[in-house]
Amino acid sequence: MFLLLCLYMQQTYFLMKNRIVLFIAGCCALLLSSCLGSDDNEYELSRDCQILSFSLSNDSIPELKNVVFTIDQTTGRIFNIDSMPYGTKLDEKVICTVKLASTVYSCQVIQEAVGDTISWNLEDSLDFSKPVKFINTLWDLQTTKAYLAQVNIHQVVPDSMVWGIYKEGITDGAVKEEKVVVFGEGNDESYYMYTQPANASEGYQLYRSAVSDGKNWTKLTVAGLPAGEVRLSQITAYGDAFYAVTTKGALYRSTDGQNWTLVGNTPVIKALLGAIDVDDDFTAAGKQPSALSAVIDKDGTLLYGYMNKEMEWNEGTLLNEGFPLTGFGSLSYNLMFRARLLVVAGRDKDNKLTNTAWVTHDGKAWTKLTDDEAAPFDKQEGVAVAEYDEKLFMLSGIGETGKASSDVYLSRDGGITWNVSDSLVMMPQDFKARGFSSIHVDKDNYMYLFGGKETNSSNVLNQIWRGRINRLGF
Repeated sequence: MFLLLCLYMQQTYFLMKNRIVLFIAGCCALLLSSCLGSDDNEYELSRDCQILSFSLSNDSIPELKNVVFTIDQTTGRIFNIDSMPYGTKLDEKVICTVKLASTVYSCQVIQEAVGDTISWNLEDSLDFSKPVKFINTLWDLQTTKAYLAQVNIHQVVPDSMVWGIYKEGITDGAVKEEKVVVFGEGNDESYYMYTQPANASEGYQLYRSAVSDGKNWTKLTVAGLPAGEVRLSQITAYGDAFYAVTTKGALYRSTDGQNWTLVGNTPVIKALLGAIDVDDDFTAAGKQPSALSAVIDKDGTLLYGYMNKEMEWNEGTLLNEGFPLTGFGSLSYNLMFRARLLVVAGRDKDNKLTNTAWVTHDGKAWTKLTDDEAAPFDKQEGVAVAEYDEKLFMLSGIGETGKASSDVYLSRDGGITWNVSDSLVMMPQDFKARGFSSIHVDKDNYMYLFGGKETNSSNVLNQIWRGRINRLGF
């Protein structure tokens, strides 16, 4: 009997409280009408039920007070766009400071982590280890608006690089050699995958895919290249065309990647090293010309040579001892406001494996970056080099034992010193070590590895791998 009496008194209290609120609201409306001197106009109190500002703080988590929260009034979500660092623990209740619209009568809170529902007094600390729901009630005690607030925390190790197979089964049949060249601009930028089938009588084949795709490939015809003579790994895009060199020193050119013609009035080319890519405006201003870099044979003497965009050839200095002619990895990149071309590892004119890195900014002369007394990496060929995460990234190739390695080397000083990467940036266990992969980094910071082979005599692996450092995707 006593319990029923208590419940009755409680219910009577809330009814009286609601009537008082309604009475006050009605009085406000009548007073407003009287002050204006007319009963003909109708006035409605604001029905704004919003949370206007939101922040969290905790002395044990000092960085929490600097977190900026976004309030989406349409969906009722409150969240931080920039996630807090990996490993942040919200294992304590935190102070939640909110600003409510002036017409909000009450705020109810449902804490998912605790599993309770409370009529929040805007002061008690709350548990944000899981989402918290806020339900605002308007002065009419009927209109409500709900918000779901959560603190975003990175759930993966930011500096870890995650790899996976992106595409398999691109080419038809077994392939002995492969090179992927990126060509075009904007929406027309495409991968051009050149292959030499294991059956050389089939001739060179070409597959193309948009850089924005990489999974759907179209097979195209190739015409004009001499069968079995092209150094496929040295095909280079320069300016508005592709260039390829043969084992006999001839240079071929194509504007569409499919139809090739012999370029006349060229020196005998022993190796096509790559392009020194310079912005056209930079070239026009006379600050640095672009060039297609090569090693040429002048009456039995090996020199550096370079071709400008007008397709004029010039001679450079004598070839340095130990400079690679085959099997090198190359990269065109910018450093200190200058375009540079880097070549790494490979075989020299005596067919010896090297473990050096060389650089040029004009194609006339090359500088050895690495120190002979402190070998930066093992002697090898078929390395893949890219600029990634403000460093130079090198995936090892095939060494003196004839087998490939999956070691990853990083250089933070433009190729002078190289160090094996730590456990966060390495190839996964199910990745088959390989050399002679083509490599590309897209605008979303994904790194792609195309093909590659486990030994010099094995066929090309018919697959594409893709990886990215987690924080570069945040």
